[in-house]
Amino acid sequence: MYRLIHLSITDFKLIFRDPSLRVFLVMPVLIFAVILLGVPQLIAAFPGLEEYLPVILMGATIQTSTMFGFIYSFVLINEKEIGVAKVYGVLPVSKTGFISSRMVIPFVLSTLMTFALLIVQPFFSLPVIPMILLSMLCGLLAPLLTIIVTILSKNKMEGMTWFKLVNLLVIIPLAAFFIPDYAVLFGIIPTHWAFQMLGEMVAGENWIVGFCFGLGFAVVLLVLGIRRFAKVHFV
Repeated sequence: MYRLIHLSITDFKLIFRDPSLRVFLVMPVLIFAVILLGVPQLIAAFPGLEEYLPVILMGATIQTSTMFGFIYSFVLINEKEIGVAKVYGVLPVSKTGFISSRMVIPFVLSTLMTFALLIVQPFFSLPVIPMILLSMLCGLLAPLLTIIVTILSKNKMEGMTWFKLVNLLVIIPLAAFFIPDYAVLFGIIPTHWAFQMLGEMVAGENWIVGFCFGLGFAVVLLVLGIRRFAKVHFV
């Protein structure tokens, strides 16, 4: 626990020293503003948009996690650029345990933000337990995105490029709600299952299958990602 707290303080110091990362810290606030203020006004002006509210909310829940994934990926990429990652690599601790502990904070922050968004959104009355589970499912995207972008990037410029591509990829499964006959094809992207779960919650249908598939898929990818990260980040 002490090590986790110490690493978290160090990471936040890095975030607040970088002006570009400080800007992204306010993005969740903007997402809340859009959902609470912008979308209701759009619905009032264009009533036909109301049927797309579930899709809008799906995009918003994922983007809260995406922002923290972006922030933490840049913290880790910065470590590679300045050579700190090599120093961490010679510490007498498990590399997988070291990076796993650092992924706790983006997961927790993303989960809390997503849950808060689901609580305050004015469109649907959702049960608490499914909201908590969905928030955790969405929250897993932050460490997963952090690891993927960091592995693929040698510097911040590459990191920005990869982040844009990965962010586009995680949003693509929203298309399944416009072409439901082909929805199963989007199952290879982890966020598809979170979207499906939220859609089932809104419709009052059984969401457990979507949650189980999404959780299992995300955990497998995260474990594989952490193992790969441990091999390439500290050299």
